[in-house]
Amino acid sequence: MSQVVRIQEDARDIALKYGPTISEGIRVMEHTLRRQKRTLDIEDIRAVIREELESFGRY
Repeated sequence: MSQVVRIQEDARDIALKYGPTISEGIRVMEHTLRRQKRTLDIEDIRAVIREELESFGRY
């Protein structure tokens, strides 16, 4: 399905940097953002280590 929408020229240029069409560029940007959200930060790593050390203490 297609829709006609108005976007600013700079947004079009940004989308085209990510793919050969605006639609593909938007899909690539969304995929990139989802992948970045899945990355762990230092607090996540510390929490996992802390939980594992606590579980070792129970044995």
